[in-house]
Amino acid sequence: MDVAMALATLFFCLLLLASAAISLLLLRLCVAALRPSTTPCPYVVSTRIPYAAADPEAPEPPPQHELALPLPPTTKARKEKPEPRRLAWRDVEALTGGFDEAAVVGRGGSGNAVYLARQRFDGSRAAVKVHRWCGGGERRLAAFRRELDLLRRVGRHPRLVALLAYSDDHDEGGALVLEYMPGGTLADRLHGSATTTPPLAWRHRMRILHDVAVALEHLHGAATAIVHGDLSASNVLLDDTGGARLCDLGSACEATFSAAVAPARRGAAAAVGSPGYADPFFLRTGIVSRKSDVYSFGVLLLEAVTGSPAAGTSEGGGEFLAARVLPRVRAAGVAGLVDGRLGNSYDAAEASNIASIAAECLAAQPGLRPTMAQVRAAVAEKAARSIVSDGSDHKLLDLFHASPLAR
Repeated sequence: MDVAMALATLFFCLLLLASAAISLLLLRLCVAALRPSTTPCPYVVSTRIPYAAADPEAPEPPPQHELALPLPPTTKARKEKPEPRRLAWRDVEALTGGFDEAAVVGRGGSGNAVYLARQRFDGSRAAVKVHRWCGGGERRLAAFRRELDLLRRVGRHPRLVALLAYSDDHDEGGALVLEYMPGGTLADRLHGSATTTPPLAWRHRMRILHDVAVALEHLHGAATAIVHGDLSASNVLLDDTGGARLCDLGSACEATFSAAVAPARRGAAAAVGSPGYADPFFLRTGIVSRKSDVYSFGVLLLEAVTGSPAAGTSEGGGEFLAARVLPRVRAAGVAGLVDGRLGNSYDAAEASNIASIAAECLAAQPGLRPTMAQVRAAVAEKAARSIVSDGSDHKLLDLFHASPLAR
């Protein structure tokens, strides 16, 4: 009897000890869950002055503003279309260092500031585009909502700048966290100072044109049915491999599936297109369509061939590029029009063919212009040698895809 009592007492003591251990473990887990995380976060605001203004030999200062964000998408992730993360406004403040002007790397057409966030672990970066409602009210709010909605609908595409995260619950502003493109804009590369920016190689120009055409073809497709609305060299960004990605859907609008053209929606941008790129048909009628993008792409083709800006001339004149060059192209081809900085380092046959495609895109009536699918196929065929030699990963099947315009 005494042995049984002793065993029972021992078992009861062990049970109490086990219960106390479990309780202590649960308490520690609760405390850990409530404690702020000290794990290093992937993205930090860079406190160095970006680009050439910074001393490349200076040591990187310790990051001060941290926030975990999704990694820039891999090819596989782009196909899976992961949903971007929603951020609180305090997260945007952390990413931008309290909207530190030293972290600003650019500004949008409406004055929206773009801040640089740097990933600590591998050095990759993200761009934080901050929209403010003050001064623009409902118009700016509508533009932000439209861009956010369209970016989420489009998802991940290799020729479009990806949306990583966003913030849309603040009374005074919103933010889009986008992939950062270290190569700058096509406008900078085409029209930058000759002393600081070497001329963009011909084959590189052809690859960029094809990349942009792929992006527009995707936007115009039945799955998305979007008119970009503001195609320009400033909205074409270059990555570190020489590829191009289209950005800025702030002026975009939905396209109809059946009609060739559709009236601009209430709340859409007051004007579709930047100076020199805007479709004259839209400016006369207020009717926007996929063919408005085709016109803008035709201007971009001429810009890449001639090296002259779309609005005005390199010497500061006020005439638009299309109005000045198109009559000469239609009458005598590209003789004397190719960017002189290239010397003889370009393919004359490709230059002539690309200018002919541009003339088709710049037809006065939208119905006479080709579709972006036809334009993309034509550029792929007529500039195939340059696109392949520039290291493009496009399949040869795509380069020689048949279309009425490409034949």
